[in-house]
Amino acid sequence: MSLSSLPVRTPSTARLHDRSDRLTPQPILGEGAPRLAMSFLAGDSVRPTLAQALSFAKFANMCDPVADDLVAAMRRGDRRRIRAQFEQALEHGIETVDDPAPEVAAFIAALDDVPYWVDYDKLDLAARAIARMPLSTLMAFTTALAFPASYVSPRVNDVLLRGGDLEKRAAARIVETVAWSMDCTAPGGMERFGAGTRNTARVRLVHAFIRAGIDQVDDWNVDTHGRPVNQLHYCVTMIPIAGVALAVMAAGHWYSRRERDAIVHLYRYVAHTMGVTAELQVTSLDELLRLIWLATWSEVDPDESSRILTDAALKAVPRIYGVDGPGFANRLRSWGYYHFHADLARLALGPGYSDAVGIPRLSPMAALYPLWFARNLVRDRLSVAVPGGARRAARRGHTERMRGIAEVKRRLQTRPYERDEAVQTIKERDRELRTRSA
Repeated sequence: MSLSSLPVRTPSTARLHDRSDRLTPQPILGEGAPRLAMSFLAGDSVRPTLAQALSFAKFANMCDPVADDLVAAMRRGDRRRIRAQFEQALEHGIETVDDPAPEVAAFIAALDDVPYWVDYDKLDLAARAIARMPLSTLMAFTTALAFPASYVSPRVNDVLLRGGDLEKRAAARIVETVAWSMDCTAPGGMERFGAGTRNTARVRLVHAFIRAGIDQVDDWNVDTHGRPVNQLHYCVTMIPIAGVALAVMAAGHWYSRRERDAIVHLYRYVAHTMGVTAELQVTSLDELLRLIWLATWSEVDPDESSRILTDAALKAVPRIYGVDGPGFANRLRSWGYYHFHADLARLALGPGYSDAVGIPRLSPMAALYPLWFARNLVRDRLSVAVPGGARRAARRGHTERMRGIAEVKRRLQTRPYERDEAVQTIKERDRELRTRSA
């Protein structure tokens, strides 16, 4: 069952509140890492009921009115002036903007609205814990897990493929996503003028630009897809990113219970800043797993677009690591890096889903995972074994991560993704389709 096949008529009250009437598992949850997570971390208690599924379905038509209003104001008025006001307020506060547009003021007010539940000590603890993780591990899990896992839904993929040259710029897009994630998890990154807060607000505006562009074309089916870049789409894309921060424990980067709780809290605040509705912001690991359950049940239906985007992400690996040049040595390293990441993807996502999206069978590189886990675990445990070691490891790790990502971005010549360009791409593709059909 999926969102498109939910009962048209509301079930009887008794069935709606039947706690035993739980959803049938999707096959992906019975394989690989998802099966282990569901079995050992939570068990059957996180399997949602039909009533919860019906409640979840309504978010397919909910977006982000504050961001949508701001984009509408930019498109009908002086776009440069309003965008300049937005950037000025984002960087220095709304009080520094002379006569701000009402839509700018409303967006910044939403950004400045700090929920009562925010715990800055937890944000700091999460940042220190994540900083111990090397860039290589974050890059591997983002490439092999977060990106393929976010391509599970043809409805989400439709937005991604319309929104720009995602397939061609796979390496740059992965690195840009890793850099954004590092901004959010850096010390102070989610404070008001931290890089994580500012860049998350820009990504939020990006989503509204893409929504506005897709709303102008005629072939988007709201009945089957919901609104473009809706709240369910946020779940499909945000869950893998948040999940990676915890999934790295499978690579030996171990977190205490307090650290895991703090990491969930941090990503709850990231989701709030991104414009995710409060009802979909998770407060615990159990809630995260239940949300994964719902998102998997409603959205997992891999098709050719899933295969194309997953293939592009994995084939971008050699370029990300700078081993895509000529010569036998580079070809050998390229093969090794590619299969190391492809094997990680297959182990994480399970054989059924991996076969559906064309992830290769396990290679000899999979034999390195026990060694990788052992090395990371020993390094991580030693770094926190002595008094003050965790803080020193976090400072050292943050410095090394920022230096490393700057080097990768320089080599790939990444650029801020101009979403007005994405909207223009949508329009051009729509015109091309109209010309072909005529």
